[in-house]
Amino acid sequence: MKHSLLKTLAILILAGSSIGTAAAEGPLPFEVKVGDQAATHKAGEPFAQIEKPVAADAGISIGNKAEMTIINVHKTAADGVTPDQSAQTAIIILQGTNAGKLDQTMDKQKLSPGKYLLSISSGENTATIKFEVK
Repeated sequence: MKHSLLKTLAILILAGSSIGTAAAEGPLPFEVKVGDQAATHKAGEPFAQIEKPVAADAGISIGNKAEMTIINVHKTAADGVTPDQSAQTAIIILQGTNAGKLDQTMDKQKLSPGKYLLSISSGENTATIKFEVK
């Protein structure tokens, strides 16, 4: 009886951990807000999205606190997906915090109006989010 109870408990723990892992996969493994908007993800879509355009100095908050979070900001073509080959990727590094601003890029350049992809690496997960700067 004791053996089967332990076996059942082990199965439940393993099932729970695999469910947790599945929830952390995909383009939005943790909560992300840009400005006052939470990123959302629709099933089957390759990217999460911020619905409305945001200011170039909008705040970013990450629902995952890690020792270091690296945010790559890639300018895209008008379709919001194809990388703009003429634009340099902006990099934002958050150390010991889960909040920052879009204008805290390493090169100190403000983002110009247009469409972008955020790649946010925090802990062992990466979120990928489409958004637009007004």
